[in-house]
Parts: sequence; C-alpha cells; structure tokens
Amino acid sequence: MSTRPVDTRCFTYARRMTRPLLLLIVGLFFAYRAWNLNENFHLVVAFIFMLLSGVAFVDHVRRVGEERARNRLGTRWPGIALNLGVIFAFLDLVFAQLEWDRMGQILTQVQYWVLLPAFVVVVFSLFLRAWRWQWLLRVVGEIPFAPVFRASCIGIGANMVLPARAGEFLRAYVLGRRTGHSKTAIFATLVMERILDGLSILFILVVVMLFGVSSEEIHVLGAVGSAFYLIALGALLLFYYRQAWVIQQAQRLLPDPWSARIVPLLSAFGDGLHTLRNARQLLIVSAQSLLIWLVISGSFYPVMLAFDFGAPVPLFTPFLLTALVALGLTVPSTPGGLGIIQYMAVLSLQLSFAAAAITPTHGFAEQAAAFSVLMHISQALPEVGFGAWAFITEGMHWHEVGQRETEVVT
Repeated sequence: MSTRPVDTRCFTYARRMTRPLLLLIVGLFFAYRAWNLNENFHLVVAFIFMLLSGVAFVDHVRRVGEERARNRLGTRWPGIALNLGVIFAFLDLVFAQLEWDRMGQILTQVQYWVLLPAFVVVVFSLFLRAWRWQWLLRVVGEIPFAPVFRASCIGIGANMVLPARAGEFLRAYVLGRRTGHSKTAIFATLVMERILDGLSILFILVVVMLFGVSSEEIHVLGAVGSAFYLIALGALLLFYYRQAWVIQQAQRLLPDPWSARIVPLLSAFGDGLHTLRNARQLLIVSAQSLLIWLVISGSFYPVMLAFDFGAPVPLFTPFLLTALVALGLTVPSTPGGLGIIQYMAVLSLQLSFAAAAITPTHGFAEQAAAFSVLMHISQALPEVGFGAWAFITEGMHWHEVGQRETEVVT
C-alpha cells in the first residue's frame, strides 16, 4: 500500500495564521463598540489590535520566506496579545457603561465575611475533584490520595494563572513525575474527566431550562457545548474500539519522524481510557462528576447573598451560572477565564431575573458587575492558594511549567 504523508508545513502555516486573524476579529469588535457607543477610546483600542494583527501577519510571512529568520519580538507575543484582547473584550461588555462611583460604593458596603463559606465549599470541591481523579487513575495504577490531591491542586491553580487551560498538562506532568507512571496515560484520564464534566454541565443546563430559563445565548452555548463534548466522546469511543485502525492510519498518513513519535503516544493514551471498559467505574465517576458541579454551584450562593439586587435571587441561579461559566470556558481561553467569567456571571443574573419575572432595581448593572468580581475572587483565592502550597510541597520549579506539554507527549 502506498503512503502519502501529510506535509506538516501546511498545519504549521494554518496554526500561525490563526492568531493574526483572531487579532483582527478583536480589533473589529472594538471598532463596532466604538461605533455603537459613539466614543473614541474603543476606536483607539481597535486600531491597536488591527495594527497588531497586521504586524503578526507580516512577521509570519517573513518567517515563512526566511526559514532561519528570527523574530525580534519573540514567538509568544501574538498569543499574549490575543489573550489580552479576549480579556478586554469581555470586560468591556460588563464594565464599559457602568456608574463607577456607584459600583465603588457597592463594594464598600459588601459584607466580605460571606467569602468564608464560599472558600470552604471551594476547598471541599478540590477534595472531591481529587477523589474522582483517583478513581479514574485506577486504570493506570493504584495511586495514593495525597500525590493525586497535590497534582490536582497544582493543575487547578495553574488554570487560574496560565492561558489555554494549560494546568491540565501540568497535572499529568506532576503526577507522572511523582509516581513514575506514563504521563500520556495519566493525561488520557484527564480527557475523560473533561468529557464527564461537560456532560454533567449539559445535564444541569437542561434541568435549569426546565425552570423556564431560556434565551438565544443559552441555545447557542448549549448547542456549541453539546457538539463539542459529544464529538469528543465519539472520538474517544472510536479510538478506544478501533485503536489498531487509528494507529494504522497514523502510520500511513504521517511522515516517518512524526509517526515514530505519535504511534507510541497513541498506545499510551489508549491505556488511560480503560475506564470505558468498566461499567461500574464509569457509573461511579459519572455520579462523582455531577456531585462536584452541584457543590461548585453551591459555592456561588453565599456570594450572591452579599448583594442587594432588589429582589431575592432565584434558587436556580447558581446552577445556571455554573453551566454558563463552564460552557464559556469550553474553548481554551484566558488565564482563569478572566473576562469570560465576569460576562457569564452578569448574563446568568439577567436571565434568572427575567425567567422569574422579577424587575431589578436601579443599579442592577453595578450590583451584577460587583458580584462577578467578588465571585471570581471567591473561586480564585483558594484554588491559587492550594495550588501554590502543592507546588512548593512537590518541590517544583518554575522552569518545569514551561516543559509540561513536551513531557506529557513524550
């Protein structure tokens, strides 16, 4: 059988062209906001991001034409600029038209002791997430809870400070480093974990919609999230049941250097998917996933009680918030979901009050924006704090963070 290896340069070219295009989209968004709000600040921001898009495109073309040319600005700046653009875009949707004096007054009147029960619930969820991961890891080996908990805390904390959900790679790296098990097989259990999370979130969203909460935004997010997680689950099932065929296709299509690296990785990845073979284990981790997200939903409610929205917050609001935030973070995004979380928090409050036929009082926008900030802090502080503790306890060094993906896929 003849083989026709794929020219990997086309993938590299397409990947590098994505960032200039996305930077252009960010620039167009701010141009639209400038036109809509009839002011010049957004126009300046739009010009900056369009300029960055052009620079990234020219730099990419130059690097293609001169393979040995080095980028004076480095190779990471387009990604950093894109992350900042996404953050600014979502924060702009929440904070652009607020009365800042009123919001400052609201933040000074908040009873910050409500963060304490929220912190407790978030910490409890960290133990639950490590407990579930330990169950998933049974296909890799019998691993004690302590190293699983520390690796889980490091990964979750890293997701709060690193872009593109990079903490998932770090979790696999840390646990593999500690136990000696295959990092690729460990990472496969995390892929399975993310899919179970997605299906749990979609279940919660369906239940919330039965309460009458519905909008175009929810339909779009639900459709995108459903497609993403169902396609991912289908791909995993295909790989699990047709692993030999997938490996054969990889050997046939990929260049020899790539095939020599990827085929062993696919085999190791398959070892981490054996949860699908054990119906009892799959049922248990599915129930654990649903419990985890219900607990995370409960961590939002104490913070909601700290604000005066003019009416009691509907009881289903924390669950709607959980679903919207999780679906908003489906696509790898900004560090800690900054900007996206604020937008989803405000949207969930708006949709909840609309579904309950409650008209918020004057100043609702400032109350909702202030809540989005405090809610994010209530999640980030314990997660980053436990992550830092675990990072130090494991004797990690910062330079190891930069090699996480390489170690996991080798």
